[in-house]
Amino acid sequence: MGVHGLYRYIESNSDFLKPRCFRESRLIIDGSNLYYNLYFRSHVDQAHGGDYDDFEKIVTLFFRNLRMCDIEPYVVLDGGADVSGKKFETLKTSYRERIKRANALSRGRSGEILPILTKHVFKQILRKLGIPFIQCLAEADWEAAALASEWNCPVLSNDSDFYIFNIKSGVLPIDHFQWRKVSKLRHNSKNFIPTKSYSVLNLYAAFNRMNKYNLSLFAVILGNDYTKLDNSAFPNFSKFSTRPGATAQVDGVLVWLSKFPGPKEAIAALLSPLGKNKKSDSIQLAINQGMAEYRLRPSSIGQFFMSGEPQSVPPGPLQNLPAWTLKPLAEGKLASTIIEVVTLQRVMLNPQVEDFELSSSSETSRLIRQVMYGILLCTRWQKVKKGSRSSGDEQQTDVEEYSRQEKTVTSSMVPAVLPRGVVTHLDSLWEMPQQLRLQVMLEALGVSLISDSLHVPEALQLAVYVTCFWLKHATPEPRAEMFWALLTSLAYGHVSRDQAEDSEPVILRFRKLKSRKGQKLLDLGFAHALCQWQSCLKDSFCLNQLLNHPVPEPELARLYCGTLVHGVTHELKRGIEPESLFAGAPVAIRLYQNLQTAVERELDDDLLMRMRTRPSESQAVVDQLSQEFKHLMAEDEVEDDEVEDDEVLEQTYSFHTKNKTKRKKRKSRSKKQGRESRQ
Repeated sequence: MGVHGLYRYIESNSDFLKPRCFRESRLIIDGSNLYYNLYFRSHVDQAHGGDYDDFEKIVTLFFRNLRMCDIEPYVVLDGGADVSGKKFETLKTSYRERIKRANALSRGRSGEILPILTKHVFKQILRKLGIPFIQCLAEADWEAAALASEWNCPVLSNDSDFYIFNIKSGVLPIDHFQWRKVSKLRHNSKNFIPTKSYSVLNLYAAFNRMNKYNLSLFAVILGNDYTKLDNSAFPNFSKFSTRPGATAQVDGVLVWLSKFPGPKEAIAALLSPLGKNKKSDSIQLAINQGMAEYRLRPSSIGQFFMSGEPQSVPPGPLQNLPAWTLKPLAEGKLASTIIEVVTLQRVMLNPQVEDFELSSSSETSRLIRQVMYGILLCTRWQKVKKGSRSSGDEQQTDVEEYSRQEKTVTSSMVPAVLPRGVVTHLDSLWEMPQQLRLQVMLEALGVSLISDSLHVPEALQLAVYVTCFWLKHATPEPRAEMFWALLTSLAYGHVSRDQAEDSEPVILRFRKLKSRKGQKLLDLGFAHALCQWQSCLKDSFCLNQLLNHPVPEPELARLYCGTLVHGVTHELKRGIEPESLFAGAPVAIRLYQNLQTAVERELDDDLLMRMRTRPSESQAVVDQLSQEFKHLMAEDEVEDDEVEDDEVLEQTYSFHTKNKTKRKKRKSRSKKQGRESRQ
């Protein structure tokens, strides 16, 4: 993201990054950039679907260290996708890359993919810590830069777009922000965070005190996520550079622009070889529009941080959002996905680390999303729009969902479904009786209300409903030990939060399970099933928010820990009973059993029987062989087909034969020992 090549250029020149002891200041934080950085740079698990409890600890430590240095953070989060559509091609390219990275991780290779609940977890942590934050209706860069300019404080981000904005207090690149190394000033022992700071003034000074407006033209010429010019007629800017190498193009544009007193003269020189024609006019229009993106005006989010009230009249297509949604969206109490649904009728479903030979895990939760689309688009306030089909008094509205088929980006039109009883205006949705909103939620998930007699904690009720839905709709059907592992993890997450005395041995036991590296190869079958469960949880969580929490909102960081669930299922597959993992903690055992009873009451007899039965030894062998074969094929791809398919099959057959022989020998020995003991 940002201006192409600019971040690398600034990093390569020490004149533009100055050491700074940062303390006692407001700080505007690019929230999306921060949680990406904290998750990836702290080496939190990605391959198993995310360790949100570890992520919570890191985020908590980050803000604790800021407070130690008297730094006041204000977090600005991105909202929906760009409603103008100018960035759509960039978004699709990024989406393809994320699918590739997720597939690489699923095959044991390197890659970075953000688990799908990360943003929701991050917002919950901010709220828990009392950190001021706002979720913008669109991308946050411009708003963050405008607020930093107003408040005369720096921005914390790695996004090079901030290097173009005229922010007097500078930009602190996250990569240089050493928040883990809180230090003390020598003269007064006050805490500070060592960092480096970028100032646009240093860049102007390095290029003959270049006109500051030339810098926005510089960004447009290089290109960013919004503007990509047809620059085939432009000069080869690298020939003007005094710095040969990878950054010569960036340096050359700056050297060239420094010769002109302002952007007007530079644009004229840029377009003169084209003459007066349609191509020249279209490029001039694109340049003017691109430069306008960097022109700062008074921020619309400052008033929110001061008064708690968001902008009352959003610009352009965002006016389609119902007025009542603006405040909960700004407060992060509604998912930003609804902005894209209402304004664009389009969503991109986040890829996960799953089995790419199967359908996307997001298909499992499509029915839940359809209800959310229906509530947003089919209530009476919504006018018939493009993409709607009318039949009499009925209205059919579709949402275009982008997902994947194997490793290819696909899109499909998904019909919105209006739940029974929701015939009110969307503007008054939150005023509907709680019982009606609860009924909508239960019908969407196809479950009945959990009985008080089951003693399921409020914090786990949504997870129980989600698990019921998942077991009924997941394809392939989850195996019994997957079901038990999930319930075990839910019970542990709740017990570890309460920190009861008798739970201490259990907590230590589970921490050891989590810390084990386990199998070298990811169990793709189990990973795919858990990705389906996370998709169901995410969409149910968003629907529950839209309905104003008829089911108590859970603490997501306590509901799922990927490495733990995978570790538990590995133990269960070895034959260990789930309750034995809670030995010594009767409260935890009862909780696990209550969760199991609550889910099993929603299953039909056949599914219930399967969820109470371990797979046979022969099925376990087939599953193991399947996993081995998939990973062998993955290695085959990496090594440029160095191993032929028949060799892989031969290796797999050999593996199967060896295991079969070993089992026969064990059975033979046990029979012989049995005869000897009877003699």
